[in-house]
Amino acid sequence: MAAPQLEGIDKFLVTADFLNTSHGRLGCIACHGGENVTDRETAHATMIPRPSYSPEGICADCHGDITGTFAVSIHHTVQGMANFFDNFVHPGILDQEGSGFRTAFDNNCYKCHSTCGSCHVSRPVAYGGGLHSQHQFAKTPPMGETCFGCHGARNAGEYMGVVGFTRDVHFEKGMHCKDCHPKSNFHGTGAVEQYMYDVDLPNCTDCHGQMLTAGSPIEAHRSHPADLMNCQVCHAGANNNCFDCHATLQPDGSVAGVAGAMRILFKIGLNPERTPERPYKYMTLRHIPTVIDTFSSLVGAGDLPNYHQFPNWKYSPTHNIQRRTIQNESCNSCHGNQFIFLGERDLRESDSEANQELLVRIIPPPVP
Repeated sequence: MAAPQLEGIDKFLVTADFLNTSHGRLGCIACHGGENVTDRETAHATMIPRPSYSPEGICADCHGDITGTFAVSIHHTVQGMANFFDNFVHPGILDQEGSGFRTAFDNNCYKCHSTCGSCHVSRPVAYGGGLHSQHQFAKTPPMGETCFGCHGARNAGEYMGVVGFTRDVHFEKGMHCKDCHPKSNFHGTGAVEQYMYDVDLPNCTDCHGQMLTAGSPIEAHRSHPADLMNCQVCHAGANNNCFDCHATLQPDGSVAGVAGAMRILFKIGLNPERTPERPYKYMTLRHIPTVIDTFSSLVGAGDLPNYHQFPNWKYSPTHNIQRRTIQNESCNSCHGNQFIFLGERDLRESDSEANQELLVRIIPPPVP
């Protein structure tokens, strides 16, 4: 999602109230460096604009227990994006200087790298930067300025109702991301995280476990096995899907990714890898924009050699839950409804061959 355009004074103003906070009483140079002199040029010559950029930096002096685990968390390392290139090209591709894939990672993907400051003090760089609370340190970051800044095109945007056709019932009840996601999802646990699904993610059953028991008051819950489908199959709305993205090098050296199309869709597919965490036969899907030549315009890149080993349609924990949805209005809103199950007709010519594993070739028949 595009960042709102703020004036400089809106992005960087520090109020007098900040001076009375624990961080404000430290003084500017305690964190930002620089010189304690009245000449502006001299004072700012050695200033550190983002003192929390490294978790071993100034924040570690007081919050070492948190920065130590954060250093290997996926929010800080963006390791999931690095693994993308290892999988689609070959392991170690990002170690090759001059590779177009390395250019794309450094000048685009890594913008999603987060720091202590990009949640607790400012807005993420990928969302335009700038202070979100006039330099006040927010113990609970403002969801609309921080979580939305990086996740606005998908989960956070859908949760808040900015993307798609509906917002999430939990957002309507006033719930923040942290009300479901534990601190370890943001700060890490100290274990090296490889993918976003490696962490201890919340489950609907954490709060609604009684709904999947034999004594559930909901007939549909009693009549479907607990491992048949994830909750979103019945309770999520349509989500944002991107197609045919191509990376282009900009005059300033940055790399922009432009999707050929974006569509709000709802699709159910087969789970190609049933695990204890996701034992479902059916799951909600989202199309990712990568195609075989996404990076081919970058010098030293080319087509993704392992492209057809990975599907474009991915598991999606869609964040726009409602009790009543189009697909659960009646049994036959889902059963026999070919339009909500992923089929051959949904695949594009540019899609990966691996999507075949997710196709629902025999949809559940209508209920008499």
